[in-house]
Amino acid sequence: MRRTGGNALVKNELKVLRGAIELMWEEQLEFHGYELASTLADLDGSDTLMNQSTLYRALRRLEDRGALESYWEDPDIAADQGREGRPRRYYQVTSGGVDLARAELARFNAPSAEWWRQWNPSEA
Repeated sequence: MRRTGGNALVKNELKVLRGAIELMWEEQLEFHGYELASTLADLDGSDTLMNQSTLYRALRRLEDRGALESYWEDPDIAADQGREGRPRRYYQVTSGGVDLARAELARFNAPSAEWWRQWNPSEA
């Protein structure tokens, strides 16, 4: 999906940010890509996960914009848990990410912003 101009998030970036904020409000402050992909599928009522390249491209762009921060898991943790391969990259939403979500939702009509009001009843 291409940017049509300005600083607005493209559809996949907004979708990924929504899933990340959903996890944050479920008190899961850090998450890895597969957890986020599963959350997005649940939000959409789908059995299909977002394509990995689409997901990680959106995560990288959101991190570049300051909406997310990330770090690599300690390789010893993966080994202790019996996971082979490289460590997981964990993400968390920044205060800038919350502000970005608010700004993006202001561009949508009231029904599209309902999910934000569920988390912030004082702003309804």
